[in-house]
Amino acid sequence: LFVASGGDAAAVRGWQADFGAGGLTLPPRVREWLRVRVASAAVDDALTLRTMLETHQRCGYLLDPHTAVGVAAAQIAAEEESCAARVPTLCLGCAHPIKFLPTVAAAFGCSASRALALASGPAGHRCVEAVGQLAQQAKQGYPAAGWVPPGCCAVLRKGEAWQAEWTAAVRAKVEELSAAAAAPRSRL
Repeated sequence: LFVASGGDAAAVRGWQADFGAGGLTLPPRVREWLRVRVASAAVDDALTLRTMLETHQRCGYLLDPHTAVGVAAAQIAAEEESCAARVPTLCLGCAHPIKFLPTVAAAFGCSASRALALASGPAGHRCVEAVGQLAQQAKQGYPAAGWVPPGCCAVLRKGEAWQAEWTAAVRAKVEELSAAAAAPRSRL
């Protein structure tokens, strides 16, 4: 709504208050902006599982269930005659399927061990292998509190200092990646 209103924070606060009180009426210009640019779709569990399977069969890529919902919704929106925003769509993966092994098993109609093999991906990916080992050990618990597999980023939980913690972590990661990109590379 902020973008649709042209950055009118006061209007958005008012709409939030109206919505909280049980009503919401948007101005025609905002409704039109949204109508032209925003599409939505409902995706149930069966379609989520089918999207995971079909995407893997078609592209060789295993979607996590959250991303599969987004991909399925984008496909539905693209197929609808009324969709005003018929433009190329990019769906960004928001999780790794190894976190959802029972769902992977359900999508592929396979055993837990086969789901783990599918979700682990190509051999040699340290982070995926480490997360895969953690998934296998989940019932025994993590090796230590706060432990993060080599090559993985820590999961930040929203707490009292969440904004400063997230900002510092993102800044550190950007600086690390920037330094790595700027480092001289061998010409061998």
